This record gives sequence, structure tokens and C-alpha cells, in this order.
Amino acid sequence: MEYEIQGQSTAAEIKSQVNLIRDVMVAVMKDGTHYGKVPGCGDKPTLLKPGAEKLSLTFHLRPVIDNDRDIRIDNFQNGHREVTVYCHIMSASGLEIATGVGSCSTMESKYRYRGGEKIPTGEVVPKEYWNLKSDEKLQEAQNLIGGPGFGVAKIDGVWQICEKGEKMENPDIADTYNTVLKMAKKRAYVDGVLSATAASDIFTQDIEDMIPEKFNQPSQPSPKLSKEPIKKTTSKSGKENNAGQAQALVAVMMKAGASKDEINLILSQKVRDQSHITPDEFNYLNGIFNNGTWEQVIIELKELAVNNESGSN
Repeated sequence: MEYEIQGQSTAAEIKSQVNLIRDVMVAVMKDGTHYGKVPGCGDKPTLLKPGAEKLSLTFHLRPVIDNDRDIRIDNFQNGHREVTVYCHIMSASGLEIATGVGSCSTMESKYRYRGGEKIPTGEVVPKEYWNLKSDEKLQEAQNLIGGPGFGVAKIDGVWQICEKGEKMENPDIADTYNTVLKMAKKRAYVDGVLSATAASDIFTQDIEDMIPEKFNQPSQPSPKLSKEPIKKTTSKSGKENNAGQAQALVAVMMKAGASKDEINLILSQKVRDQSHITPDEFNYLNGIFNNGTWEQVIIELKELAVNNESGSN
């Protein structure tokens, strides 16, 4: 069945298109290859270029970029430039359905700078560092490990204090021109496919950083969690019944010093369905917040997000 915009669509047709996207997502797409959640950036998965290609195949869409008309290059001092690309998403019959816009600049840190590697010192990160971080005393935490020139990294399974290598301007900025052009094209393409398929309610490209509204209830008293494992009970609908546990869990996270971003990060990665937290998920989160290891879990998730983003580029 070929989907194409022809005048008005009925509610049934729109519902069918949404269902088709979800079916393709489940049956064909792979998490981490075609889409992926970015820790700390909400529950909605980010559509990656391979996923956009699968949606193009599904709906018989064709991207068109005119090298003369649709690519704009703005040159700046010291050889830097910004590339803006317009990607026209065409139907099988040649109808333009949407136009995606993407840009990329050599001023982005991953292109502008070289160096900055972390050099391990062999010193284990003190527990007080994590305590200060959880209390959002960032400056004190930084001073504890040596000041601005130091950071932390996991080396051979152990968190160590590391000295940051010198960061310098990229002396060969022209070497990044082709990469920046391809990145701008990719961003424009994904943007266009999201618009053409009306899939922004399923996927995102511009990440929104927020806590789910149902968890953002600071006016309520913070309930205490039991250290005993939660027992499984089942409601009449067949779903596990753990009403109130989600809010209790978030309250404990906040009491432990976790920021809203950190709460959102850990829930998005460690809980499959935030409206129905399973006993295993609850026991795991309850455990790391009771034994004080949640800060290390947060850092590992953030590092994983950076690595995944670098790999998708």
C-alpha cells in the first residue's frame, strides 16, 4: 500500500500511517542503529539516519538536494565555516511533501578543537567527590580532585582522577569541511523525513530535556521507600500494580541529591515504562540509591550517550 498526501486524509488513514510507523519500528528497526534514546533527554527516541532511510523506503520517499540551490556555505575568520542544507522530501509521483533544514559548523567543539584527552593519574576518585556532586557542590567537587585541569574517568573498571590534556584549536580545520557538509546533509534529511511522515510524536531530532510531568510534584511530601524488595501483585487488567512506587522512587532520588536531569536520565534508561515500574526495576533503583552507587551509574550513562552520539556521526 503506497501512502501519499492527496488532499485531505481521514482519521482512519492517519491512524493507519502512525500504526505502520510503529510496526516498522518494532519489526525492522533496531535500537541503537535506527533510533536511540539519549540519556537525560526524555523518553522519546531520536531518529538516526538509518532509521530515516527505513521510513523513506516504507513511504516511497526520495530526498533531493540541489548542490547549487540547497547548500549555503558561510565563511568566517580563521578558516571556519557553517554549512546550511535544505533537503526536499519527494513522493514517488514527484510531489514535494516536506523540506528539511540542517546546519553544521566547524565551530562545534568536536571539529574546532584537538586534544583534551584524559590522562589517568592512578588516584582513585574519593567518595567525598561523589557526595559533593550529588549535593550539586560542583566547584568544591572539582577542587577536591585538583581543580580545573582535572576530571574523572573509568579506567579498567575503576574511577580514577585524570589530568586533562591541553585543548587547542584544530590547526587543520579544512580537514573537517567534508565531514561538516555530510553532517548538515544528514541533519536536513532526518528533519525532512520527520516532517514528511508526521513522525515527530514518535521520534525526535531536537532533544527536549524535561522530567515527565507526572513525576514533577515537589509540593507533595516525600514518601519513604522500604529497603525490602517490592512484592509482585497483579491488577485486574493483568499489569503489575505498584501505584505510588514511581513517585516514591523519584522523591528518594531527589532527597539523595539527584538533579532533575539525572532523574530523567536514569528513569529513561533503567525503566521501560515509567507508568508501570516493574519489581525488578524498582529493586534495582532502590538498591543503588540505598548503597550510594547511583552517582557512578549516572556518569556511566552520560559517557555511553557521548560515545553513542559520536558513533552515529
